[in-house]
Amino acid sequence: MKQAKNLGLAALATLFVSGCSLFSTEEITYKELQSFDVKITPQVVWETSVGDGIDGYFSHLNPVVVGDSIIAADRRGVVEAFNRGNGDSLWRVDLRSVLDLEKSSWWSAGEPMRIAGGLAASNGVIYLGSENGDVVAINAADGSVKWHQVVRSEIMSDPAIGGGFVVVKGSTGEVIALNEETGEELWKHVSETPALSLRGTSSPVYEQGGIFVGTSTGKVIVLIAENGQPAWEARLAIPSGTTELQRLVDVDSRPVLAGRFVYNVAYNGALAAIEANTGEIAWRRDYSSYQNVLFAGGRLFVTDADDAVSALDAQGGVEMWSNNDYNGRHVTSPVRFGDYIVVGDRFGYLHFINLLSGVTEGRLEVGDDVYTAPIVVDDTLYVQLRDGSLLAVRI
Repeated sequence: MKQAKNLGLAALATLFVSGCSLFSTEEITYKELQSFDVKITPQVVWETSVGDGIDGYFSHLNPVVVGDSIIAADRRGVVEAFNRGNGDSLWRVDLRSVLDLEKSSWWSAGEPMRIAGGLAASNGVIYLGSENGDVVAINAADGSVKWHQVVRSEIMSDPAIGGGFVVVKGSTGEVIALNEETGEELWKHVSETPALSLRGTSSPVYEQGGIFVGTSTGKVIVLIAENGQPAWEARLAIPSGTTELQRLVDVDSRPVLAGRFVYNVAYNGALAAIEANTGEIAWRRDYSSYQNVLFAGGRLFVTDADDAVSALDAQGGVEMWSNNDYNGRHVTSPVRFGDYIVVGDRFGYLHFINLLSGVTEGRLEVGDDVYTAPIVVDDTLYVQLRDGSLLAVRI
């Protein structure tokens, strides 16, 4: 899950297998699951699948809910909508066929789309991006393609939608704004990129005419949505060390806006509260993470690079609790599900942690790698697994 520019395929494969926080040749270790006082018994209420999943690749695809539908995609190009009450299929499209990408393309004929960014939804339209540079808008009602644009940059995170813009972040630092109705490229902002960076990019966020996004140089920046000009930047990490590996400082987490603050975290850096209007840092705490941060109930919840899940008071950054039971299990970013914080792991488990105490009170085995955070709508948690399985879970 690391990406190094100018490294061969073998090296890239080694970095992927080694995981996000391990770069040495030491044996990968992880904590075995321990018994706990069971308070809840989560259950799968329905299960289906979409396409072929993502195999062993990076694509961190998440489903999205639009009305009574839940929509998911696989890496190759299949997008499918299901009834979110019972899992019945509503429509299914193969974008390679619809967009005539199976015959020819600017990268290679007959290749999969390599969908890796999204899904995101707004006003009845689904948006996704691919490592091949595709950005596609799909009507959620029937799966028809509204528009297709090629930006010639790897898109590996969720697009941001707002103010008439669709904004995507490229793997080499580009922030690209497209017209929400037509897909026309409106502007591009290019920032400095280091020689080595984590395999992944921060999802941009649109808010009140600004585009908030993390960079691979350890910063959170704000761009003016109308023209892409920088408004301010805040540094969360400073590269240090003698090797490029030690100097990794990516901000791959999606910025979180709550009240007057923007919250975000850097790898080998800090979790910080930033004044949204000025970019001044109100407080910072030493955490290292590449996962999205959750704001809920006046607290921040973060999964760090060692797979500890922690809760902090959002006003001052004081740590309330930290759960270290899942070190080395490649835990997802946290989501709130009722009175619980839920994370998944690479061994196919969902863990339900009491949001007030930090104690595990429920667990569910789902069968395959939970590689991306679940989503929660009403009383149901939806999780997409690496093999393409899509599950609805309730307590």
